[in-house]
Amino acid sequence: MARALLLAAALAVLIAAGCGGSDGSSTPVATTEVTMAKSYRFDPKVIEIEAGQTVTWTNEDNFTHTVEVDGQDDHKVDRGDSVSIKFDSPGTYDYVCTLHRQDMEGKVIVK
Repeated sequence: MARALLLAAALAVLIAAGCGGSDGSSTPVATTEVTMAKSYRFDPKVIEIEAGQTVTWTNEDNFTHTVEVDGQDDHKVDRGDSVSIKFDSPGTYDYVCTLHRQDMEGKVIVK
């Protein structure tokens, strides 16, 4: 029983410290760089840019991913590679890894 309580307490500390995985935050981050981080996620998940800027997604995971923005062409991004997409018009653009869409999605907010 004491061991179970100790394990539960340790897990609570890890989660509180942010070590339990991505928080899935939807708070926009002002950046043009998105990482395909280990554990099947985009980091940051939601970004905000100015019209005319280019966003670069870089795959730092051990697996191939893709980037598909609102029905545009799907871009394969192998391990260690990047893909860049220019956003000319203001709006909100959803993007997804079509290979792992249950885990990997995000938004680009263009001002």
